[in-house]
Amino acid sequence: MIGRKKLEERYLTISETKELLERRKAEGMVENPEEPMFYEARVSLEHAERFAKLKPEQVAELKEKLLGLFEWIDERIAVKLVDFMPEDYFDIRVLFAKEDYMPTREEAEEIIRLLDDYRPEE
Repeated sequence: MIGRKKLEERYLTISETKELLERRKAEGMVENPEEPMFYEARVSLEHAERFAKLKPEQVAELKEKLLGLFEWIDERIAVKLVDFMPEDYFDIRVLFAKEDYMPTREEAEEIIRLLDDYRPEE
């Protein structure tokens, strides 16, 4: 984007992205009711609505708990875990396949227990 400067950079979960895009859509409705969002933003919002599993408040709480669980979990990994909500050790292994650290089975089970507390009922 020409003439734009990056002010900050951080990792967002799908739920946080959904909330951000919904807020932008509401602002856009005031500015231009006929087309409140660009095409890319509309497609991103549709994706976020389809795949967001938790409410943003739950996401923030879960991310904080994951960050405090083990020293090797950083924000990027916590966001990945919250978005995918792995159900077993093999799912965790897939998520960590290209990472520098592979959690042990016990660590993975502890992560899964924490995620189970937030897992939505289907």
